Amino acid sequence: MGIWQNLACSYERNAAALQFSYPLSTTSISNNGDLVAIIVINGNGNFLRVEKIAKRSKGNEKSPGNPLINIVIPVTEESMGRSSGVAPHPIFDQYGYLKGNGNKFDAYLTQLKNFAESELATEQVRSIYLYIRKCSLSKDVVGVNMKDKTFIVFKVETPHKLQSETWNNSDLFNSWHLYYLDKKRKKAAKKNWAKSELNSRQGLSSGEKKNFQEMVKLKDTLSFDYITGTDQQPIAIFHPKKISNASANSKLISDNDKTNYTFRGKFRDSLEAVAIGYETSQKAHQFLRYLINDRGYYCGEQVIFSFTIGSTENTLPPPLEDTRFIWDMMQVHRVQTERDSEITLRADTGADYAEALKKSLHSLTYSKAMEQHTQTAVVVLNAATTGRLSITFYRELERNEYLEKVSGWHNDCKWHQRFWDNEKSLYVQYIGAPSVNNIIETIHGQPRSKKDEGYTKVKKSARERLLHCIFDGTFLPQDFVQASVRRASTPLAITRDSHFDRNGFERILSTACALLRKHYQQSKKEEYTLSIELDRTDRDYLYGRLLGAADKLEEYALRKKVNDRLVTAAIRHMQTFAQHPFRTWQTIHSSLNPYIQKVKGGFAFNEIQNVMQQFLSGDYEKETSLNGSYLIGYYHQRAYIDTLVKQAAEKKKLSENNELEASNDEQ
Repeated sequence: MGIWQNLACSYERNAAALQFSYPLSTTSISNNGDLVAIIVINGNGNFLRVEKIAKRSKGNEKSPGNPLINIVIPVTEESMGRSSGVAPHPIFDQYGYLKGNGNKFDAYLTQLKNFAESELATEQVRSIYLYIRKCSLSKDVVGVNMKDKTFIVFKVETPHKLQSETWNNSDLFNSWHLYYLDKKRKKAAKKNWAKSELNSRQGLSSGEKKNFQEMVKLKDTLSFDYITGTDQQPIAIFHPKKISNASANSKLISDNDKTNYTFRGKFRDSLEAVAIGYETSQKAHQFLRYLINDRGYYCGEQVIFSFTIGSTENTLPPPLEDTRFIWDMMQVHRVQTERDSEITLRADTGADYAEALKKSLHSLTYSKAMEQHTQTAVVVLNAATTGRLSITFYRELERNEYLEKVSGWHNDCKWHQRFWDNEKSLYVQYIGAPSVNNIIETIHGQPRSKKDEGYTKVKKSARERLLHCIFDGTFLPQDFVQASVRRASTPLAITRDSHFDRNGFERILSTACALLRKHYQQSKKEEYTLSIELDRTDRDYLYGRLLGAADKLEEYALRKKVNDRLVTAAIRHMQTFAQHPFRTWQTIHSSLNPYIQKVKGGFAFNEIQNVMQQFLSGDYEKETSLNGSYLIGYYHQRAYIDTLVKQAAEKKKLSENNELEASNDEQ
């Protein structure tokens, strides 16, 4: 089945859970741009008072501000997409439609009257109609700052009804949907009857003929529903907008372009091209709204999410998002083992996040869910223009295949990473795939401002290309790898407050190493481990180790002098070193001479000597540029020296403790 069948089917299976927050034939309004007025009446339609939902405002330390409040309201197809003209909502609407005069009020009152006098109307609807027909609303709201576009909702207070807020009454929404669906069926039947009369009856008067012709012009029709495959269904004339908050006016399905080539030339009208049942369209769009609000990840107008078809569960790891989010999710569903401490995220050790994620995804929680729901979908929506929303990526996978691809990405692309924990105010280390934002920053740099539209476009494209790598198995884009190597090779360009940013450089270096590791694995079937490979003798890796040892040597020497300078010779010459390693190494090494005298015999100095002896004959003197593996060697060497220093410190501390214990025993 396609996405529309899956969305409609998923809504049907979960209608009981969704009918309150996402009822059919509805949209939502909010207090984001203006206040919302609440007219309170009794069961006889008599005015009691007016209340207000204040306009949303940001809070501060002294005042908490007003929160965003969304209110569900019934709509017609015409009112759901209105931009101009007269198209009233059934019950709740703007002050301009309810104030008691004009074409808008007349249309609103007529529609409300027809609904209120139908068998499907609730008591609250009838009470609202009794109040509205008095045309007294404009007098009742005197003193309230009302504008024509201020929305009005109703409370109906009756002794035997506890729920007075009509916008929270699921019976009202259900009754409106059934009424509207029945109304569409009757209009379609009326249209078909008029067509039959025009074709079969002879000698019609001009008046009768005109009336029948007007009926034939009705847009409602009964036809074959292309989504469910059922015949004689009321067909949707207009489809919902406000699917995504980031692209409120964009539609996924639209046929209002009568100027350019759409269906014309092949079909007489749009319904011959594709006809979607009204109820099917409502179900699919409402479930899509639910998914976006519940688990969508935004980048401008682009939104990415995944869902288990037929279910509302939200236990799946997101298809493409921040590693920290996945880790937090994993804590709820992780495998409890005797070695549980090994997969707990710590600030002082780099736990293997990718391995822990793999264990978590195969836990009992997922196994039980797989028995009932096996299909998973990955979806990307993007708004090309203000009026058009498109599905730019859609994949259906078996649930276990989805989990394997997500865990596979984090395993194949894993490297030593870290993120800033706001709660603990420290950096947390882990082993796993870099976050999407880190990958994009490494490839494209940072945005020039908060609203950098050009950067947003580039970011959206990069996110989608990464999805292809994860779920389609395509190779990591070559331009991603090359760009990450270039960026990591120019550390002096990575600044913060106009100074070299060592933390930012290390983040970009780790991301570049992760991409390189996956690239070599895919394209050359070459594996790089996460720790130093002392027996690897290829020239690029060894030169990277030399650079890392030189960087550490100078860093330790400067630290001994209590010097805060972070830019070492290795960092200063890194870009040139990648192009001309042999010549540039002589320059770097000569600049280390003052420091070598102070740390001679240290770990970094010894490593330089060891690495120099590992070059194969002729490799050291070559002047060809280095490939990206030199960055892996650079990272490995720095981490290895840190480990040696830490082990030596622990050994020294243990020795001192033993001597102290021996001394105490003698006393």
